[in-house]
Amino acid sequence: MKHPVEALLRPPVELWSAASAAACASVCLAAPSALFMTPGVAWSAAAIFAALAWTRARQGVRVLRYQRRLRFLPRYRLAADRIPWSPTRLFLGRGFRWTQIHAQRLRDTLRPAARRYLEPSRLEAWARRHEPAWERGSATRWIARLTRADAWWNPLRPPPPVGGLSQIHGVETDEQDVWLPLEERNGHTLVLG
Repeated sequence: MKHPVEALLRPPVELWSAASAAACASVCLAAPSALFMTPGVAWSAAAIFAALAWTRARQGVRVLRYQRRLRFLPRYRLAADRIPWSPTRLFLGRGFRWTQIHAQRLRDTLRPAARRYLEPSRLEAWARRHEPAWERGSATRWIARLTRADAWWNPLRPPPPVGGLSQIHGVETDEQDVWLPLEERNGHTLVLG
């Protein structure tokens, strides 16, 4: 991070500059004579514009991914026989080291302007409100099944039932396995389940 203050709860304006740079790259390739460029200069300019478009698109996707993760945590399932085991450490699950940047991100979610990035859209809220009625009707039961489907193609899927605030885990996009050395458990940590 280059700046001390990070603002990820905002529209992803990077995508506009990415689209503009991609359009400039395609104009350089499609009609270099209209820009009074030689083919070599046009290819060089197109490469520079394409690199800019790629960089800005990655930045915009990072903002979108962060905002999406605040509302929809990825589903984390682990069968009992797949739980990592070690004779010297206890597996606690997935997580990250909490730093000042995470505190700032969580604080940003408390602002009134951030509500639009945390609450369901109008269409999602409408689908959740109507699902009980759709489930009762024989002709509309399939609609309820579609809106509840946990699939990548479903823009109306409900958030996973993980409990708690998704913002707490959502402030970091790179979670890792968390282990606790067994020596540190002596006398002060009880792990149930």
